[in-house]
Amino acid sequence: MLETINNIILAVADPLLNWLLIFPKDVAIFIVAIATSAAITFSRKWSTDQEWLQRADEDVKRLKELTKEAKEKKDKEAVKRHKMTVGLIKMRSLKFEGKPLLIAIVPILILATWCFGRMGFHPPRDGQDVKIKMYVPSSGIASVAHIIPVEGVTATDGWVQKVVKDTYPEPEGLWDTAMAKLADVLKLHPPLGGVAIWRLRAAAAGKPYTLRIVYGGETYEKKFLVGRKMYSTQFVFFGLDQPVQGIEEALKPFKLFGVIGGLGPFFPPWLVAYLIIALIFVPVLKKVCRIY
Repeated sequence: MLETINNIILAVADPLLNWLLIFPKDVAIFIVAIATSAAITFSRKWSTDQEWLQRADEDVKRLKELTKEAKEKKDKEAVKRHKMTVGLIKMRSLKFEGKPLLIAIVPILILATWCFGRMGFHPPRDGQDVKIKMYVPSSGIASVAHIIPVEGVTATDGWVQKVVKDTYPEPEGLWDTAMAKLADVLKLHPPLGGVAIWRLRAAAAGKPYTLRIVYGGETYEKKFLVGRKMYSTQFVFFGLDQPVQGIEEALKPFKLFGVIGGLGPFFPPWLVAYLIIALIFVPVLKKVCRIY
């Protein structure tokens, strides 16, 4: 169901946003994140009482000045009164926060889904060995799986692979090392099962291939694409209770400036970069465009 929704959104987003793939990913993520900031910011202009919010902003600034003066005079009652008034203004301002987000949620959903499918990883180049990983429960360790040979694709280590115990990836760079140590301290590492690994190389750049992995009498499919500006679905999930839990195309994740990494499995590097840029530019755009 989620995969179907994702594909529908990508079908809408690709014609609108795939031109961004001509840029380096650092540039593209800035454009998308700033577009998100703009969607959030300008939706406020069109959906809130800007006149009231402007007066409220000016009142809060003046009350803060009065609070400072009252503190200098050691007038505790005035300080308390001014702070209470500021609190009341901010409480009333909160009622204007929901509608802009509701209006902006659709463009944000489209932008974020497109980033998830197109910006999360560096697409494999033609002639490059690409790791394909099949994940199974621990009970499948020592069993055997094979990929049905595909014309135009070479299996560097052979089409038949043994399932071995999975291992945690080696961290790359200071960010990943720090996150790995934090996961060790907090005991956040997920349990490991079994994995079979193939190294594949495609002869024709840009040609889509379909990999068929045979395991336990069943056949599982995964698209395989190299030499394009985009990559095929990086991870196909079948379910934790299935004989094959998922198939992954082990691609290099995109990191902003090659440095900004992820924050656990739910916040991959592209999402961390996207959120940082978007959150920075919301107040910048509000100030520049005088939107309250």
